[in-house]
Amino acid sequence: MYTIIQKIELEDTSDLKYTDYGHTTVEQVVLDINKDYDSTLGAFLGLHRTELENGSILIDVFFKDTSVVYEARYVVDTVEELGLVEITNTNQL
Repeated sequence: MYTIIQKIELEDTSDLKYTDYGHTTVEQVVLDINKDYDSTLGAFLGLHRTELENGSILIDVFFKDTSVVYEARYVVDTVEELGLVEITNTNQL
């Protein structure tokens, strides 16, 4: 089983862009990536859910200080055809 690591960034259209960045089998890498996500973008989305939904705040606010966030949440059986790099530690991000 492989966990896919996604890169999340802001597009010019102010939409979030999710790109498959790499894969890992190292559980600590998954935990570290998701802990960082939860304390940054995840926390922002949770804190500002209503404001984001009604348009009184835009996601651009978060990305003024942060250019990219990573998330490792979905698992696949094989990665050979995906053409992704193997990530063995978070310094590779």
